[in-house]
Amino acid sequence: MYLKHDISEIKKMNIAERKTAAMRQLKASFDQACREKKLRYRRADILQ
Repeated sequence: MYLKHDISEIKKMNIAERKTAAMRQLKASFDQACREKKLRYRRADILQ
């Protein structure tokens, strides 16, 4: 899974590090949902 940071670690991070940690967590969560087949897909209709 992903590494959880406690509040004190997050406060010490700069903006780029926080964004990287958040994206890493989001990707891990998305990958887990894909593996467990829990994603819901919705068709996007394109109007012309």
